[in-house]
Amino acid sequence: MSIHRSYFNKNNTIIANNKVNTARNPVTQLFYGRNVSSNCTHTGDPNDVCDENTGFTPTVVNGYSRFLFDLDLVDLQTKMLCCWNIPGTTHKLVMTNTSNFDDKLLNDYILVDGSRRATSFDLMLFKVTGNTSWDGGVGYDYQPPKDMYGPEFDIGYSMRPSNWFNSTTLTNWTVPGVYSNVLPSSYQILATQSFNTGDENISFSSALLDTEISGILAGAVRSTYGIAFIPAFELLTGLTEAYSVGFFARDTQTFFEPYLESSFNDLIVDDRGDFNLYEPNSLFLYVYDNNGYPLCLDVLPTVNIYNCNGTLVATYTATTLTCGAYYINMTITTIPQAAPVQYEDVWSNIIINGVAQPNVTNEFIIYDNAFSIGSTAGQPKIYGYSVSGIKEDEKLTNGETRKVLVSTRVPYTTDQQALIDNLEYRMYVTQGTTQIDVIPWSPVNRTFTNNYFLLDTGWLIPNEYYLDIKATSNQQVDIYRKQIKFQIVNQL
Repeated sequence: MSIHRSYFNKNNTIIANNKVNTARNPVTQLFYGRNVSSNCTHTGDPNDVCDENTGFTPTVVNGYSRFLFDLDLVDLQTKMLCCWNIPGTTHKLVMTNTSNFDDKLLNDYILVDGSRRATSFDLMLFKVTGNTSWDGGVGYDYQPPKDMYGPEFDIGYSMRPSNWFNSTTLTNWTVPGVYSNVLPSSYQILATQSFNTGDENISFSSALLDTEISGILAGAVRSTYGIAFIPAFELLTGLTEAYSVGFFARDTQTFFEPYLESSFNDLIVDDRGDFNLYEPNSLFLYVYDNNGYPLCLDVLPTVNIYNCNGTLVATYTATTLTCGAYYINMTITTIPQAAPVQYEDVWSNIIINGVAQPNVTNEFIIYDNAFSIGSTAGQPKIYGYSVSGIKEDEKLTNGETRKVLVSTRVPYTTDQQALIDNLEYRMYVTQGTTQIDVIPWSPVNRTFTNNYFLLDTGWLIPNEYYLDIKATSNQQVDIYRKQIKFQIVNQL
């Protein structure tokens, strides 16, 4: 199982009937309820700002905000070039709640802007069709300074697009606010999430989101996406206070940058060196160029299985696991003679860029080791483990891909290596005393020759990372902590 994170190209929080831009703010503040309108007509300009220094009374209305973002999926498209439709691929949008780190931001505590922390609410992840072109903007502050036009003018306050009304300097949204909360046809809900206490993180996942991202990977045009309170909250009237919740946005200076996490099954479990009677086994074909980069075949290969007598016993059409890795699944229950016995797998119909390649003939030995039956229970196998491919405290440049080997040494030996199942790795960062998973426990590949996993640093935020190894044998779980510590550094 592999994980890939895609980050935001741009984002912005827009406020109902307000031209303020907050694209560069490190936090998005989503709110509903009482709001003070900034639209006045004392100069004849509907975009003038009202404050107590103007002598005009601002209008009190029900207000709300919406968060817009655009996903950078270029790396994901490259990674899943020929396998974007792998069965079981899922996508999840994650944003970290800022109140996780301060209890004062919960429940009845009044925030700096006078609003209260929202509890018991629903947010939605939405898609809007027809508005694919918009600018993030350069604004930071949500409210203008006291003296908007005085010597202390705040350059962090901006009304340049995008905002509630405008998508760019020259264009408007088809509908102000990107969509109408009373017109369901103006938007599509991709996922919803309920919040109880208000300190929960955003974690949007659904079949609709999976379909949306898969369509983009297949070539569909991206739309505008965003997060907002469901319409029922935006349409509430008579509220005397505003209720808000905050999440880290694209320009956060913390580790908690929002992302789309894609999970797909590219786990290699190659049984060529441990093929057993009576149990499911997998055989793989690997396709690489002269530089070791995986290649995608034009069509799926055909695989013929021959027994030790040269007799054809089965024919399969291979399946794509990921670019450069093709496999078949098979179970053999009868063999011409007692195990171990050698079979052949012949791969044909191998075409690369329109050019047919010669057939590939491989061998595998069938063993009869599927079961252990006796008067005593099996004992856990305790191995020694070492990790290579990354050096301790090594600084990796963001964008590198490393093949990390997990070598397993047979106990009480110095050079006897073993290939084992049920081997997992975990990668995490630390924030104070808290460990934050970047890659949760995930299986390690097992090929004919080694146990390994690929570490793609292209989506890793510059930080210090740790790797743990876990092995399971005969119901015993052994965890080897901090096998490797390394750093990701920015190319700049």
